[in-house]
Amino acid sequence: MSKNSKKENIVGPLDGVKVLNIGTSIVGPWAASILSHLGADAIKVERPTGEFIRRLHPMQNGISTCYTISNNDQLSSELDLKKPDQFKVAEKLGHSTDILIENFRTGVSDRIGLGYQALSKKNPGLVYTSSSSWGDVGPMRDQAALDPHVQAFSGFGGLNGKLNGTPEMLRFVHMDPAGAVVVANLSLLGLLGRERFGQACHLHTSHFAMGIAMQTNRAGEALLAGMPIELLGSASSASAPNQCFQMLDSEYIAIACDTQSQWEGLCRVLGNSDLTKDPRFLSNVDRVQNRQVLAEIVGEAIKQKPKRWWVVQLEREGVPHGFSMDFEQIQHHQQVVENGFISTLHSKHAGDMFTGSIPWDFSETMGVINPWLVEPGSDTQHIIDTGFGNQQTDFKQNQDEEFIAPLAGLKVIDATQGYTGPYVGLMLAEAGAEVIKIEPKGGDWARDLAPRTPTGSSALFESFNRNKDSKTIDWTSKDGQAQLKDLVKDADVFLEDWGPGVAEGYGFGYGTISKENPKLVYLALSAYGEKGPFRDRPTSELVIQGMTGYLRLLGNLGEPPVRVGADIVATCSGAIALTGILSALYYREKTGLGQRVATSLLGAMMFLRSHEWAAMTNPDEWLGDSYCTNETDAPHDGYQTKDRPVYMSPSPLLKREDFISMIRDLGVHDDLIQTPEYADNWWDTFGMGYLARETKPIWEKYTTQLTAQEVLGIVEKYEVWAVEFADLGALMDHPQVAAINLVHDVDGKRYVRAPWRTPWELPPLRQAPDLKD
Repeated sequence: MSKNSKKENIVGPLDGVKVLNIGTSIVGPWAASILSHLGADAIKVERPTGEFIRRLHPMQNGISTCYTISNNDQLSSELDLKKPDQFKVAEKLGHSTDILIENFRTGVSDRIGLGYQALSKKNPGLVYTSSSSWGDVGPMRDQAALDPHVQAFSGFGGLNGKLNGTPEMLRFVHMDPAGAVVVANLSLLGLLGRERFGQACHLHTSHFAMGIAMQTNRAGEALLAGMPIELLGSASSASAPNQCFQMLDSEYIAIACDTQSQWEGLCRVLGNSDLTKDPRFLSNVDRVQNRQVLAEIVGEAIKQKPKRWWVVQLEREGVPHGFSMDFEQIQHHQQVVENGFISTLHSKHAGDMFTGSIPWDFSETMGVINPWLVEPGSDTQHIIDTGFGNQQTDFKQNQDEEFIAPLAGLKVIDATQGYTGPYVGLMLAEAGAEVIKIEPKGGDWARDLAPRTPTGSSALFESFNRNKDSKTIDWTSKDGQAQLKDLVKDADVFLEDWGPGVAEGYGFGYGTISKENPKLVYLALSAYGEKGPFRDRPTSELVIQGMTGYLRLLGNLGEPPVRVGADIVATCSGAIALTGILSALYYREKTGLGQRVATSLLGAMMFLRSHEWAAMTNPDEWLGDSYCTNETDAPHDGYQTKDRPVYMSPSPLLKREDFISMIRDLGVHDDLIQTPEYADNWWDTFGMGYLARETKPIWEKYTTQLTAQEVLGIVEKYEVWAVEFADLGALMDHPQVAAINLVHDVDGKRYVRAPWRTPWELPPLRQAPDLKD
């Protein structure tokens, strides 16, 4: 069935694709929702008692907001797979779907009879996407995890914290929705491989691999530049000044100078052009090496004037700046409102609920979020009676045993610089495309970031631009425009991040170049969206983190802000841009038509925080351990031990009697169980439970008497999921990283590869291009 949009006869780019979601929690289910927003028909299958995130707070009208957003825009069924007749319904769905998504522990889908080998016998065109916690191979393959476990052990938490402080986790389930985008992308790559080469297959990724890939450039600092991972508060490891400063009115302003011109502009704003001649601050690398003294100089100047003064001056000079915003400020901000970055969903059972809006604007198709939320299980009988409502997709299987990368033979012109656009190009290259990077005469400005590698370029540039060819073209000149047009005329994908209207001024607007190349998929990547008062403003990682509420998820309220140490805006908005490109490529396979795909950093991150916006709508109670209380909670730094912190949470299978045995083993029993509320709601007294923050001092009274390994040795005897906090640099040599083959070596240099294991091989590793060549 076609899912028509409000525009008559316009469908989503994935129109006709069938998706079966048998997953749990957020990663698998929300991936299916994303594909459904793009036009696919998605069905959710879960047990009659409901999956465990139905019990996670906050609730709205007694329904978990996390569960609701994770499964929206899907038909909902409750099937008892232990009953033969209901198992046959699920099996029939598996025999007729195009994509199946599951995120159980490795082997679980096989045990319940819905594994790839069983279903693909009758459905050879099945694209089967599995996302386990730690990987389908290796010493940790059988362990389970939730978002905080991955934050802790992937090194992500080890990048966040006050200067010289202790590591912190985000007080928000960021890894789950970010991982769901990767699962959606991997499913789309499988779909494209099926359509282009007749090769359907089983695809693997993991929470762990996705978490590390989200930190690709930060891992590169250790792998390529040999730099230790430090906690920097709100400062950046790549450029300076790039942090938050307190103003005369006591508020903090985020100021980011990624380029030399932005630094010079800031010096004019400060009325101190002599800083540009100071030997300590001549280049960005110099400024990063002298970050602390520079921050003191800039901070002292910023303290002299209030917010309005600095906004006016910084905007005049084109220096990226912004503020740490809460939900009330975000939802009413003119840039958010004019671009429609927040939508309202409706239901009879849960009431109205906010969500992030579709982050893509397609020229030929349309993404749509169904505004009506489905009540859990309400479609069960319909699904039993009709399934997907149509026959199995025709599929001509390629008998060649050697798999071809899904984007092999496609030509991509990458005219982006900095962070996000180059990351998109990298992921296209990892999927087999030929990517040609176009740099201006002076080179991509990201070459000048810190830290530098022995080649003279930054670790970030080398991490995001490997496996690409390169050309230097001045696209602002007529000769350069002619060269670029010659390259684009037979390209499959064109990437630009020049800003709204700029490409049109150079004669590169989609309407112009698509006349000569109607099959072109054109990505227009902007900072804030193509409407609103900020449409032409420059931005930065820190500024977007502040504008989407991330700076309120670390540190303490009322103290200097703490940034997310991983460059999540770059990698996560890049992953979301990739979703739009892959969907457009699939549509092209079906119709022969290309299209323009517009997305923005702000819109992508607003979409990624959909679960937060839902939780803040109208909760029944103001409860943690995430969402509602995340702005006012103390830092989430795990449970302290004698050496390294650990994070632990109960499995859905943990029984009360085992919990009692565990807390006796730890010594916590008498202090914890004497409080009736803790005794009655024991499952919520640790991990992500709503009582976890309140009871943390009780747990730590005893965990601090043990080492991390001693604590893990006790709790892992029970149905408790637990890990220690890991250092990102040291993690690169961990046996689990080696088992999933995530880090590769070329000429003595090591790089993080794409976070998937597939039948097709990753392309041979090539270093980033040298500007001299």
